[in-house]
Order: sequence, then structure tokens, then C-alpha cells
Amino acid sequence: MTIFENCCSHVAKNLNFPLMKKIQRSHYRRTVLPNGVVVQTDYMPHAYSASVGAWLPRGSRHEKADEFGLSHFYEHLVFKGTENRSALDIARSVEDRGGNLEAYTTRQETGFYANVVAEDVPLAVDVIADMLMNPRFEKSDMEKERKVIVEEIHSYDDIPEELAGDVFNAAHFAGCGIAHSITGKARDVRSLTLEQMWEYERQVLEDFPIVVCAAGKVDHDELVDLCAKKFKRKKRGKVFPHDEYRSRGSIKIVGKQDITQSNLFWGTSFGYEKLDEKTRYAVSLFNVAVGAGMASRLFQKIREENGLAYSVYSTVDVYRDCMDWGVSLATEPRQLKKALALAIAETQGFLENGFAKDELERTKANVVGSLRLGADFPEKRMMRLAEQTLHLGGFHPMEASVEGILKMEEAEVLEIVRDVFGRSGYTIAVVQPDSVKKPDLSQYLPFAAGA
Repeated sequence: MTIFENCCSHVAKNLNFPLMKKIQRSHYRRTVLPNGVVVQTDYMPHAYSASVGAWLPRGSRHEKADEFGLSHFYEHLVFKGTENRSALDIARSVEDRGGNLEAYTTRQETGFYANVVAEDVPLAVDVIADMLMNPRFEKSDMEKERKVIVEEIHSYDDIPEELAGDVFNAAHFAGCGIAHSITGKARDVRSLTLEQMWEYERQVLEDFPIVVCAAGKVDHDELVDLCAKKFKRKKRGKVFPHDEYRSRGSIKIVGKQDITQSNLFWGTSFGYEKLDEKTRYAVSLFNVAVGAGMASRLFQKIREENGLAYSVYSTVDVYRDCMDWGVSLATEPRQLKKALALAIAETQGFLENGFAKDELERTKANVVGSLRLGADFPEKRMMRLAEQTLHLGGFHPMEASVEGILKMEEAEVLEIVRDVFGRSGYTIAVVQPDSVKKPDLSQYLPFAAGA
């Protein structure tokens, strides 16, 4: 029996669930084309469908002050038409085949992808490559889409939970690009020009590397040949946008009309040159135990025992050079201090005392189970390929991650999380009714890991 099977058997025996005899192995291949386009596949022989996409290593954190919202605007505008397709042609091309064409922008990257039946992979690649290599930017289209994006921004502003996250980023990461919202503010979007869009497109063609990822029923060699043809306009791009990380502890409270709850985001971050696997595993185990799910400490303490919030959870964001962790919840303004105090107490209790009896094994089973569930879906495997490549610098097969997680010891997890969560100050961000007096939360700011 291998070490990996031994670890799985140990967890299965102690948790009374059947041992999966064999984890679905990754059939991973990687090829770099002469023009620098990276093609990666994760073949799933029993799938009927495939997910395929192309990623640019530029997001909102890389924008200068006069460019806020540019990456997100570009993501929208390439759907308005190419030299070969109208906007309607783009929409129908994949949807008429039963698939779907998607795009998104984060602070770290911009991605375009499609979910299709296996035989339509060439069509999906053709459409996505056409959008990136041959966009037709016209002023009339940009003006119409500008209005759409402003409406999108207003829709986010109407969601106080989203706004609290943006307030946290603006306060905690002040002085670096992560502080800025992905969409930009409405005034930023209104000031972007067609010339800036064409300069962005020049960078796509000449400067940035492009990463193509696919998972499901996809033939690697055929995809390589297809990408060589469809991305032939791409020049070898070696420019990775500069990442800068800064953080600080602070308190930021914002009043908003027409809401009744105080929306809290409390958290911290830490930087690194390269995120090592053990730190990644330790933070994942910590996050699940503390706040990811109904069985977590935060959910049980704040919702089940005290009835202070309907939704409460912790979350992790991973960037190329840093990671942040935080707690999100919404409660009545008069209960905010109690909810925050409980969140801090539960977090500090874990960092001081570690896992409860059997909690580490249950948490490992949670993380491993989540990985396995995702392994059945081409889109999740494709996303894992892309995000690990762009955030971690390379792909980590699922079976290696499972083995690494199962081998983590409690002392090792605690040593890592006590270290990383003690590196930076904590930030408290609150979006509350503007009719409510701002509370004094300074007593909660000095929290330090393991203090």
C-alpha cells in the first residue's frame, strides 16, 4: 500500500466513509507554441463535453489611475464584434450548439472560456481566438457598453455585502492595485477612451503571454495544432504586469441609504515570493475549520448559538504575490460589536488552541471531498488549471494535493497559520445604514494571531 493509499485509508477508517479505491488521475499535458502561447490540457476520457478558454495575466490590480476599469471594459467590448463576426454571431456561435460562452475579470487576470460538447472544441477555440486576435472596437459600441458597465457598477453598489468587500480592499491594500475595484467607479468608466482600448489590444497581441487551458474530452495534440493556427497573429509576449503588495490594519465604516443591516468584512493578508504547497494546504484547512460551511466554528457560534446573522462565512483570495483571508457577515447594527467579537474570539481560539478532537480529520475529509467533487466537471478542472498557472506559477495535480493535505499534521498547520496570520495588521470594514451612528471599533483592531 502506498503512502497516499495509507493516508486515505486512515481517514476513511476514522471517519466511517468508504475508501475511494482510485482517485481520477489527471491526464495533464503542456505545450508552449513558438509564439509563446501556452496550451495545457487535462484529459477526461469518460466526459462527453469539454471546457476551453484563454487567459491574460492582467487584471484590475495592474491598472494605472487613468485606467481603472480598463481590463473589465476590454472583457466586455470584445463581445461586441470582430473582423469576422458580429456581436450576434458571437452569441449564437456557441449557444446555438447548446454550449455557453463566458468571460470574467479579477484583480489578477482576465479570462474567456466556453463549455461545449466535445466535437465543438474547434468552434469554441475559433470564437475565443477571434475575439482576442481580431476585435472590432467601434466608438458607437464602446459608448453603448459604457452605459451597460455603469449599470453593472450600480447593481454591485446595491449589494452591501459586495460593497463591504470593496471597502475592505480599499482600506487594507491602500497604496497598491488590489485596493481598486475590478470594474472601476462609474466616473472611471466614463473617462476611458477608444485609444486606451486599442493600446490594451496591442499589449494582448504583442506583450502579454496567453495561456490556453482545456479539460474534458479534448485531444491535446489537436488543440495545439488548432491554437497554432487561430493564435498565429500573437507575437511572443514576455511581459508579466508588475505585482505590488502593500497592506495595513485599519477601520473603515461607510454609511449607505436604504439598508437595514451592518455588513462586516474583517480580515488580513500576507505576502510571499512564491506560495509553497504546505502554506496553501494549511490555510485551506484553517479556513474550512473556522468559517467555510455550516459545520464551521463561525457558523455554529454566530448563527446557530447566538442567532446574530443569516449568512456568515470566511473566504480566501489567492494572488501571485499574496493571499488574503477574511470573515463576512451581516447583522443588526446594535449587534455588530457582539458579532465581531465572536468572530475574533473563534479565530483566536483556533490559533491558540488548535483543532478540537477529530476536527482535523473531518476538515481534511471536507477539503479532499470538495476536490474530488470538482474533478467530475470539466469547467472546474479547466479553472483549476488556469488559476494555478496564473496564481501559483504551475499546475499541481489533484492527487498530489490530496496526498499533501492528508499528510499535514496539526502542529504543522498551526505553526504555519500562526506565522502567516501574524505578519500583517487586520482591517475592519463596515457598510451600515447611514442613519446609524458610527460605532467605535478600535478595541478590536489590535488582534494579532496567537497573541
